Amino acid sequence: MTTGGRKQLGIDLDELRLLVGMSYRELARRTGCARSTLHDALTGRRFPRLDTVLAIATACGGDTARWRLRWVAACRRSGAAQRADDVSAVDEAQLTGVL
Repeated sequence: MTTGGRKQLGIDLDELRLLVGMSYRELARRTGCARSTLHDALTGRRFPRLDTVLAIATACGGDTARWRLRWVAACRRSGAAQRADDVSAVDEAQLTGVL
């Protein structure tokens, strides 16, 4: 997996979904998110909210702490104004190897 920006985050999340062999329908059931929301997030069409990323990671057995850092890094790279508290609460040292 690479550590690119907003679109790459969705692509990498979709790769996680595919690695565990989960359909959109099953992922929607496990996360409580609408399939359209998941599709938009996983294809990079829309930048996902942090809670969506963490729900996907949890459902697929991913490391939620790592995915949170990936989300923050994507926000910072793109200058996204996504939940400023979530972004500013992460120390730059935590992003080493993620950015």
